[in-house]
Amino acid sequence: MGKRIVLHSCARERGCGVDSRLALNLLDTVGAPMLAYRDGPVLYANEACQQLLQRDQASLLGMPFDALVIDGDRQRWQALAAAVLAGEAAPEKLELCLLSGGGEQRTVEIAPSRIDIDDDPLLVCFIYDLSEYKRREARERSLFRLFAQIIDGDPVPTFVLNAQHQVTHWNKACAAITGTAAAEIVGTTRQWYPFYRTERPTLADLVLSGDLERGFEELYRGKLRRSELIDGAYEAEAFFPHFGDSGRWLYFTAAPLRNARGQVVGAIETLQDMTARRTAEEALRQQQAGLERLVAERTAQLESASAQLVQSEKMASIGQLAAGVAHEINNPIGYVHSNIGALEGYMGDLFEMLDAYEQALSSGLAEDKREALQALGAKLDVEFLREDIPKLVEESKEGITRVRKIVQDLKDFSHVDVKQEWQWANIEAGLESTLNIVSNEIKYKADVVCEFAGLPEIECLPSQLNQVFMNLLVNAAHAIGEARGRIRVATRVLDAGQVCVEVADNGCGIAPELQMKIFDPFFTTKPVGKGTGLGLSLSYGIVKNHNGRIELESTPGVGTLFRVVLPVHHVEARSEA
Repeated sequence: MGKRIVLHSCARERGCGVDSRLALNLLDTVGAPMLAYRDGPVLYANEACQQLLQRDQASLLGMPFDALVIDGDRQRWQALAAAVLAGEAAPEKLELCLLSGGGEQRTVEIAPSRIDIDDDPLLVCFIYDLSEYKRREARERSLFRLFAQIIDGDPVPTFVLNAQHQVTHWNKACAAITGTAAAEIVGTTRQWYPFYRTERPTLADLVLSGDLERGFEELYRGKLRRSELIDGAYEAEAFFPHFGDSGRWLYFTAAPLRNARGQVVGAIETLQDMTARRTAEEALRQQQAGLERLVAERTAQLESASAQLVQSEKMASIGQLAAGVAHEINNPIGYVHSNIGALEGYMGDLFEMLDAYEQALSSGLAEDKREALQALGAKLDVEFLREDIPKLVEESKEGITRVRKIVQDLKDFSHVDVKQEWQWANIEAGLESTLNIVSNEIKYKADVVCEFAGLPEIECLPSQLNQVFMNLLVNAAHAIGEARGRIRVATRVLDAGQVCVEVADNGCGIAPELQMKIFDPFFTTKPVGKGTGLGLSLSYGIVKNHNGRIELESTPGVGTLFRVVLPVHHVEARSEA
């Protein structure tokens, strides 16, 4: 209903009488712009109204108020004014534009009220200037549109929340990375929906509400951190498996939005796709792991090569020592053997002389001399000497021959007098020499059975292969327990220009879980101090260097067989690129 004020006066004048002017003058004390009119013309405008409309009292009085209202608003105002004057129900306020004295349109809000002065209706209008508010509102709308254009055009995925946690902006980049269009999100509080399966606050919600303790302890445990660049902002990184074909890693930052008074009026959150960086980091980690494995492998190879070099140097030193010993022994053995040969000849001559003496004794030697010689012969037991001396000489010759054979085998095994070059050699002869060298290791533990097939000569490094055979034979002897065992050494000719050497024993065997490690450097099943773990590793390397292979067959409690397969012709291995 329109407001209605009733004023009564004891005296009345025509038109607007003295009492009416007094009532209007009282209204002049009101600070808000206000005017009064009846039947069209303005009857009164207070000072504040004159300033608002940029018109003085003289220009306003008698002017139809409708003339101050712009054409587009005049009809609405006339309807309202008529309703209020008639006392009918009508809106109490109306927003419209008035024309000022300078021709400027001023947006105002008018609150009309009816005043009855001595039963004469009068319309009093309080006017509120909305021009500044409208200009500010227009500026805010313009800034909002500009802000929306900036956000939407930003290539960085971004969304904005207002103070009520409603989404006001959801740019194209954000729609692209989440797969959710702005139309589905803007104006709602469902900003969580594209990211999570169940409802929960986003980082922007936590920044807006200030509930960051929950973020640290519950939602982003170990991931949330304060931004070093933006005051009040926070950052986190997480994996979202339902984004893209195979999920995405997102790095997100949320910061509060404040008004001119510093009050938080919203929050903004930006997203950054870190999937490519994470993929690169994972590839780098895998590459680093691969490099570490390669370094470990190369280190093991270098250690093996170093151990092999040490062992080779040791074997070379032993070979040189053995060759020196063999040389030193060979000289006295040579002349001892020669002397025994000469002694054998002398003994023949001596026995021939003894035969002559015996004939002389029987052919008429003086009795006293014959008796003296017979007594001496009996004393010396000449018959025994004739029988025993040849046996001693024969045994001495046999012993010297054996020593000479051992010295020759030692020289053949060491091969220090031969350059380490590929040459054609009989590996069966090498096996025989090696068996002779290690005879002391084997003869008290096992019987050796040789089954040689008559192999052709092969192109090889003989001294290195002898080392392989020695390692296999010694290991076979060590594998045999307290009871006397059996070691079989066999050779065979294979197809495709290959030969084979087998060393088998009926010892303790090797457990299956250890067979994969048996050729590793420094691996040994022997007690501490009994083995270096290098023998089979060096043997494997030597055989591989010959472009051959070494195979193992073993059953615990039954025995072990090592098979060495070698090519007849040596072919240089291709160097790896």
